[in-house]
Amino acid sequence: MNNRLKEYFHFGKSERNAILIVILLVVILVLVPRIYIKYRTPEPFSDGSFAAEIDAFLKQEASVAQADQHSFDFTRPDRSALRDRFHPFDFDPNTLDQAGWVRLGFTEKQAGSILKFREKGGRFFKKEDLRKLYAVNDEIYALLEPFVRIESASSPAPGSENQPERSYPLNRFADEHTELNSSDSAGLVKVRGIGPAFARRIIRYREKLGGYSDARQLLEVYGMDSIRFSQISKGVFADASLIRKVNINTATMDELRAHPYIDYYIAKAIIDKRIRKGSYASPDELLEIPLIYEDLYIKLRPYLTVN
Repeated sequence: MNNRLKEYFHFGKSERNAILIVILLVVILVLVPRIYIKYRTPEPFSDGSFAAEIDAFLKQEASVAQADQHSFDFTRPDRSALRDRFHPFDFDPNTLDQAGWVRLGFTEKQAGSILKFREKGGRFFKKEDLRKLYAVNDEIYALLEPFVRIESASSPAPGSENQPERSYPLNRFADEHTELNSSDSAGLVKVRGIGPAFARRIIRYREKLGGYSDARQLLEVYGMDSIRFSQISKGVFADASLIRKVNINTATMDELRAHPYIDYYIAKAIIDKRIRKGSYASPDELLEIPLIYEDLYIKLRPYLTVN
């Protein structure tokens, strides 16, 4: 039995040499790639034109993102489309003809439907009645509301549940300028282009800001566009001395964040700098904070104090 095993496992010299060569080749094939990968430093691929394209793309994206951050209203992405479509002017919905509705921004079909509504006895007794129209949603109503002028003759029939809105004659607009920071709703509606609803929005935003430093800040009020502002701006001005200021040396996180121009990260940066370096000697020190770029600081400066 032992002799048979020896014969079975017995190799000649040439066979033994062949086995050793095979083993050596296997070892080389296994170890060489690992050694090569470990000690070889890969050469970076360099394409100058491709790198230039990437840099140009990143710069373009950064500029677009910065522009969008300053001007785009993320909560109302459809407002700009409505501003391009609608061109409001003073009108009486009870007498405006089809061409006038089209000139406002409605389609021919929508204007025809509105006229059919009137022909069947439909009337607009108050501004809010525009909401009953299928073609008028909240965004469109917000744009048109300050320009609606319903004549007092458009009154409901006796016993009707719809009572007319408080009417203002077309010559009710004041000749003098109205101060934005001290006027109440009654004073603001004397300005051509400002209705009761829009007056309330102006006052609400004024409370958030602490007052208007410039009449152009009305462009930040919901529903405002350049066309409406060009009409309103002729009758308003802002007294910056009436602004309610924020003391950046004592303001809390919540007090800073309450201002429309200051978000969470800016408020945190202001307080962190105050903790690290002590009280601010001047609001100008905020320019050392990377998050506060120059245009933002110009808007913020009237609202800041260190006293």
